[in-house]
Amino acid sequence: MKRLLITMIMISMTTMIAFAADEPTIVSCQFEKMPPMILMFRGGMGADDNSLQVGQTKPVPLSVGSSLMSAQYGAQEFVFSLRLPANVSVSALGSDTQTYYGECISSLQQ
Repeated sequence: MKRLLITMIMISMTTMIAFAADEPTIVSCQFEKMPPMILMFRGGMGADDNSLQVGQTKPVPLSVGSSLMSAQYGAQEFVFSLRLPANVSVSALGSDTQTYYGECISSLQQ
């Protein structure tokens, strides 16, 4: 639980760190019943060069806000909460939104 809390704090601090870092910040997430996900933060909050990769598919743009992150993946929308526990809500037109819980690990060094 402590590791997850630290990771989520790191994700929320990505905005400040991404502006100062030369290298992108990479966060790897594994949610129940979902393929592994890689979130790549290059510019932080509001930037247009952050991305989400689901499994082995091509990365798509990831919008980063102050409390949520979102990405459109085909007909599905992925919304990540920056609150604990780590979760992603997946929705598609005509379907109920499903929320999955899991863990995220960051490449940030302390």
